[in-house]
Amino acid sequence: MFTANSSQIKTSQPEYFAALDGFRGLLAIFVAIYHTIWISHPQTWRFFEQGPVIIDLFFAFSGFLMWRLYQDRLETSEQAGQFLKRRFARLYPLHLFMLIIFTVFALLRLWAHEIGLANHTPGEILPFQKGAPETWFSFLQHLTLTNSLGLSNSLNFNPPSWTVGAEFCTYLIFMGMMLWCRPRRLTGFVLIALGVSSIYFVLSRIKPDMNITHDYGFWRCVAGFYTGVLASAIFPKFRIWMERVSSGLSSVLEGLTFVAGVLFVIYAPGKAQFLVAPIIFVFVLVFACDKGFISRFMTQRIFQYLAKISYSVYLVHVIVAIIFAIVMERVLGQLPTGWAGDFWLGAYVLVVIAISHLTYHIIEVPGGRFVRNWGRRRKRVAENRSSV
Repeated sequence: MFTANSSQIKTSQPEYFAALDGFRGLLAIFVAIYHTIWISHPQTWRFFEQGPVIIDLFFAFSGFLMWRLYQDRLETSEQAGQFLKRRFARLYPLHLFMLIIFTVFALLRLWAHEIGLANHTPGEILPFQKGAPETWFSFLQHLTLTNSLGLSNSLNFNPPSWTVGAEFCTYLIFMGMMLWCRPRRLTGFVLIALGVSSIYFVLSRIKPDMNITHDYGFWRCVAGFYTGVLASAIFPKFRIWMERVSSGLSSVLEGLTFVAGVLFVIYAPGKAQFLVAPIIFVFVLVFACDKGFISRFMTQRIFQYLAKISYSVYLVHVIVAIIFAIVMERVLGQLPTGWAGDFWLGAYVLVVIAISHLTYHIIEVPGGRFVRNWGRRRKRVAENRSSV
């Protein structure tokens, strides 16, 4: 996903995977485009029609980075506590903020219908009423990060946030593995590969494609995350090999990998999408080396900036898309299409970026700092009291 930003990883030998960060920023914008309600030319492209499978790449990014960061630093209960605290600090502040925003929006919908400001359309079920996806129980799921465990019948409140709950639950699995059954030999990683394959196989038997969210989203996240772990485990040896080849050959390899990924998204519909693991495995492995032309291109400032605010883009964009749709229907009388849709799409993307910049600096960073310092603050208060 968007949470394990490699630019924020600090180890004894800091690593920064610029290309992976760049792709994270770019793909965050793709997700925002995919969720627009009006019709623009990009939305008609087959790449965006098949877009949901892209999410697995973000899970793989997280798995790759978590293994690189914690393979030798998650062995004690104290380290486990710090791990969960840092992951919670990264995920929860913005998630909670957007949950509040969507809850207020749901209550405003009720109020608008009550005073006659909004018309009740046939089949519309208002929030917190019988049959509505937005209930106080679904609110509790978002609040407790259990919104990807199949406890609701549909997406609700902030739809993309199912990945937040899925990823935090996956962190719990990862923490348990590192504490009690850490893979140290080839056999352990073979078992992980078998587990990943089994998850994708089972999902392929019960779902028509990879558009899996609130129901089996947690398992989808586990499979993608551990695909990234497998890539991370062999990355040191692969990087040694990549360092020996020429820059030209590296660029060719990156080009083939990139094209294969795009073609897979476009031409692998339905059940074929469950073969995504090898694609994202190779993609993460190749571009983590930061050696070819595409990697150098993805290090441009715009992509690194988008990477920094990508988590905000991901959680903010849906409410912006809804507001844009409401305004367009009020002003234009209908949702635009064609070139008019493209114009509004451009304006929408700029607004999403601007708001995400604000939420990153006002919510994400201060909120994460507050959570990380919570225990330290209480400890200092206790020490001051005991010294009096």
